[in-house]
Amino acid sequence: MGGHIVVAPGSINIDLILRTDSLKGPKTFMGHYRESQGGKGSNQAVAARLAAGRKRNVYLVGCVGRDAWGEQAVAKLEDRGVNTTHVRTTDQAPTGVVMEYLYGDGEVTIGLGLGANSEVMVADIEGARPEIEAASVLLCQIENPLPTLQRAVEVGQSNGTVICLDPSVVPEPGPGRDLFFSRVLPHVDIVAPNRSEALALTGVEVTGDASALEAARALLQTVPVAIVTRSSDGALIARGDDHYFARGHRVAAIDGGAAGDTFRGAFGAALAEAVERCGQGLMDLPFEALAGALDLANAAAALCVTRAGAYPSIPERADIDAFMTQHPAGDHPTG
Repeated sequence: MGGHIVVAPGSINIDLILRTDSLKGPKTFMGHYRESQGGKGSNQAVAARLAAGRKRNVYLVGCVGRDAWGEQAVAKLEDRGVNTTHVRTTDQAPTGVVMEYLYGDGEVTIGLGLGANSEVMVADIEGARPEIEAASVLLCQIENPLPTLQRAVEVGQSNGTVICLDPSVVPEPGPGRDLFFSRVLPHVDIVAPNRSEALALTGVEVTGDASALEAARALLQTVPVAIVTRSSDGALIARGDDHYFARGHRVAAIDGGAAGDTFRGAFGAALAEAVERCGQGLMDLPFEALAGALDLANAAAALCVTRAGAYPSIPERADIDAFMTQHPAGDHPTG
């Protein structure tokens, strides 16, 4: 394994954002519009790159349309140091679009038009095979075709790359869900759902510490390491008989749109550091190293929500370290 990180397959979108003082509901409302670069894949790639202190290469495998938004997306990624060698431009679909509504109480509604994200193919994974096989960590989401995701995790597992999956769009019952559970999850090392995704994966409604741990233990029946993120309540990581709660930080939140991606990208960067520093595989890492990676990711997400926008809200490593000094972690590893 090398010292770099690969995000594959990774979604790339333009975010169309409307902020309103109104509360969520079936009505027409006024708001303030802006655009921002986004997509779970590109957000996590930027978050990993910035959390690594720009010392670690991060590759993104994805696709954009041959349009102004696609050109803008690639330029923004490169400006933040993400390697876009494996970001392809297609004439078959426009760049992906996210429509995001930010309500007055902090609630968010998100709609996604996949566009060129649906054009990321198995051939794109094969083209990035050398980088995936040599990576410390592979970060994946479910905003691209499932067969492409399947190939990515198979390639990563074949060479010992640690594979972290953000189950961002859990497939509904049917062939897609069957493929996901039978051909994707068995190749994944770490799965990191939020509360609603944990419910879709396990049937456990996460309402507190006990139910979060119940969901994590259900996930451990399939994967070696489970993370459950709980927004402002923090996150939980579990491996074997060990588990650790990273408690939420009290901050003045203004935009939670990129917090989950920031968490997962920062966790990937911290995990890559731990793997390289300890010279051990995931299951042989001291559990405290996983807990430390969770603390860094939790702090990065907390800092992220205090800023507006997707890319602009993702913090640099120096800012994360300063935040952690001012806001110490709130719990300790327990068995």
